[in-house]
Amino acid sequence: MQKLDESMKLALRNNICYFATCSKNGIPNVVPMGLVEVLDDSTIAIVDVLMKKTRKNLEENNNVAIAVTDVNRLVGYQFKGKASVITTGELMEWANEFVKKKHEKRKEILINRLKSEKDPEIISKIEKRINVMYKPKAVVIIKVEEIYKTM
Repeated sequence: MQKLDESMKLALRNNICYFATCSKNGIPNVVPMGLVEVLDDSTIAIVDVLMKKTRKNLEENNNVAIAVTDVNRLVGYQFKGKASVITTGELMEWANEFVKKKHEKRKEILINRLKSEKDPEIISKIEKRINVMYKPKAVVIIKVEEIYKTM
């Protein structure tokens, strides 16, 4: 099992990550994820707020991959491993607090963006999303087995 270094952890925490799953029939699914946290040197958590297809795939096949690119620091990584889904207990309590913190940070970013935005279509999109806060349905825990640099 490989270990995540500080650069990898920073990339995962501060960027949109792309989470790949696959059905038992080999049909892939890749979705962007912003609710990602590193729990330790070999464990990544992703909070499920809207993962219908992804969760179905995880029931059939627990092999997963996460890709992330940090364009500001010119680093990118792919992490492969096995996933498990947690729906109760301390991790769900953690997920609720994590989502609240992420929501506040996102709201602040959107408020600042709204102040400088001129495009009425984008203003409308921001106004519709600024107060939306999703409730965690589960936490996907990924035990990282392989790490590849992509940049």
